[in-house]
Amino acid sequence: MNKADTKILVVDDAENLLDLLIDTLNAIGYEPVGVTNGIEALEKLKSEQFDLVVSDIKMPQLDGLGLLEKVRTLYPELPVLFITGVDAPEVIGKSQPNGLLAKPFRVSHIEQLISDTLKSRQEPASTSVRKVMIVDDDDNFRDTLQDALELNDFSPFGVAAADEALAQLEMGSFDAVVSDIRMPGADGFELLKRIKKTYPKLPVILITAYLSDEDIKKTLPKSGADGFLEKPFDVDSLVKLLRGLSRN
Repeated sequence: MNKADTKILVVDDAENLLDLLIDTLNAIGYEPVGVTNGIEALEKLKSEQFDLVVSDIKMPQLDGLGLLEKVRTLYPELPVLFITGVDAPEVIGKSQPNGLLAKPFRVSHIEQLISDTLKSRQEPASTSVRKVMIVDDDDNFRDTLQDALELNDFSPFGVAAADEALAQLEMGSFDAVVSDIRMPGADGFELLKRIKKTYPKLPVILITAYLSDEDIKKTLPKSGADGFLEKPFDVDSLVKLLRGLSRN
């Protein structure tokens, strides 16, 4: 991507620093646009197309963490970099920006960070399914399935309920989700619905031992699941499904 064609949204409530960042990015050769808070940033994103967002964290109204959360939901492919003088690595790490630059910084550092971020965005994403979340309230089944997937070179991570699954998805990326349908609280269908709303490209495979249940039989074909298995099933069948997702 040509620098002159790269549009960067810069968000910082400190106007002196905002002006400095705008001047710096202009000097490097990018096309920056500046706003002073997260609310203004969202309005800009609605009306204009950007290739990158560079944001301060500590801001009034909507801070950088809140802005990142909105961007991840509304514009999941848009990378976000944080520039901050606040030392809160546990908070920043949990929010998972595409990069972080601590104040004060050198021009060469921000130039390299932007270049690396844009380059990784342009590279074809790997389609190999490796990190798999398993959602099942049966501890023995979940542990057995994790062990079996590990033996087949996957990296499984197990949780017992839908709310735990959604919390883990907020903290880190997964390549696929394998979920039981019947669980306490939100069931597999509800989990699938929530995942597809926030992470539309994340594959979800549903499993159940209750295929004879009329409600499940009626809901399953129109659920939007990326695959389905009836318990008990051969682990090879799940491995085949997951590897098939890797080729899609």
